[in-house]
Amino acid sequence: MPERLRDALGVTAAVLLGAAAFFIYCGWWVLIPTNIAWLDFADRAMHQLGWMFYRDAPWGIPPGRSPLLGIEISNSIALVDGLPLFAIPFKLIEHWLPRPFQYWGYWLLLSFVLQSAFAWGIARELGAGRVVALLAAAFVLITPTYLFRVPMHLALSGHWTILAALVLYVRREPPRLWMWPLLLAVTSAIHATLLAMVLALWAAALAQRYWTGRGRLPHLVGEIAFGIVAAFAVLWTVGFFGTGSYGSYGYGDYKLNLLWPIISYGWSQLVPDLPHTGYDYEGLSFLGVGVLALLALALLSGAVVHLRHAMSRHWLPLTLMLLALMVFGFSKDLSAFDSDLVSIPVPGFIDAIGAAFRSTGRFVWPLLYIVTIGAVVLVAGRFRAALALPLMTVAFAVQAWDSSPKWSEFADRMPAPSATWPAELQSPLWERAAAAGYDRIRSIPVDEGYGSDWKAFGYFAVTHGMDTDIAYLGRVDSEALGALRTREQEVLASGAFEPRTIYVLDVRASLLASGHAGPGDLITVVDGRIVFLPGGHALGEGLDRWSGD
Repeated sequence: MPERLRDALGVTAAVLLGAAAFFIYCGWWVLIPTNIAWLDFADRAMHQLGWMFYRDAPWGIPPGRSPLLGIEISNSIALVDGLPLFAIPFKLIEHWLPRPFQYWGYWLLLSFVLQSAFAWGIARELGAGRVVALLAAAFVLITPTYLFRVPMHLALSGHWTILAALVLYVRREPPRLWMWPLLLAVTSAIHATLLAMVLALWAAALAQRYWTGRGRLPHLVGEIAFGIVAAFAVLWTVGFFGTGSYGSYGYGDYKLNLLWPIISYGWSQLVPDLPHTGYDYEGLSFLGVGVLALLALALLSGAVVHLRHAMSRHWLPLTLMLLALMVFGFSKDLSAFDSDLVSIPVPGFIDAIGAAFRSTGRFVWPLLYIVTIGAVVLVAGRFRAALALPLMTVAFAVQAWDSSPKWSEFADRMPAPSATWPAELQSPLWERAAAAGYDRIRSIPVDEGYGSDWKAFGYFAVTHGMDTDIAYLGRVDSEALGALRTREQEVLASGAFEPRTIYVLDVRASLLASGHAGPGDLITVVDGRIVFLPGGHALGEGLDRWSGD
């Protein structure tokens, strides 16, 4: 059989393996385009609402602009982690899509498939046989780091972009001029954190090719120019530059633990659930008992001697970059287990970068995947196939069994398919207001961020053709937020409330608003929330004034 045909069959097997993992982990029902029931949870709801508001928004400049969610503090589909790679094309054909519509199931299927295919490719480029490469792909598919992320942050599940970058680095033939720019462009339309890691690996690849003479300087300069232009063009298109500030909370908390390879975070039945700090789950990078066993075997058998090549010209740029990303993942506050050891002063620009990415623990992912695939390749290269394959198969089976209670949780907790979310706003007042032409929901003071009432009001607003400033956005422009807060105080002082707007108020704001309320206005409590409807007195007819209190 020709080698090219064998390779094609190997890639096909890896693709089928990734698809099988998807159906086992996620289930088929996430592929129902109108099934949004499984998205009514935590950040998944943020991602879906971001798409729903973006779908109904008029096209703007840039195309990723999404003005309905957040109003004055709104930004873009990119900054709600809405996966512009899918959102923008689907918005182009939104008139032909059902309502509701979700593309997240298809994204996850694609991610599982590419996760497997690129892992297979890395193992092959490292010299593994096709069957061994398939085992490496299987280990990558059940990596706790990956499976933990899938139901948590949907766009960030695109770990395959990191694997694609590693493929381009390790491939025997230098990549063609378009390969890195294409990967940068695609990753720019997925998630900024993934883009940062891909950019770092690209920098290492450029250094390697220049140092080893595998790339001529004009070619490398052209690739750099092409790559930067491609990335910036896509970032502008998707609306990544839609806010003037990118810093956020979490830097120094959402970090990597110094003992990251062995802290299981509940992903092992065999390894004790070791203590860790409160928020370093973002750095969850437990290798798994099977990979740890293969690493031990590589050490005991002497296979690790091959790691000396990590200091060669070909591999040193990657080695240094992987270590640098890991160090960045530790953040400025080093922790081991549940103990904070030391806080390290860092330069201002490092602190700003850390604040922008906040969850720095994620930056160990490239190293994690190299270690996982490398462990398989090292053992396969040390022993004859008749022994290596059974050993690695047993290691995989043990790891799969060991973490199976965790990777079955997502499918087990999946709600029945539904085209709606349970309504949190039960009072008839909401529907009456929508029918009467109220087309905006505001809160005073502005209620934004994860701890806000964003899901209840966001879902009601988007399903009733309204916009709202009660929003959970990935990043908020601090100047726009400050201006909105100033404007709110002016409204409370002057009584210049907008018509056809439902105001959700705190106690202080409601007392100030009541001083401006006329006989035609309505201030009441419904569903546990104080609301003010200018001109809405008649809408409260027949309702308990304090219903839902």
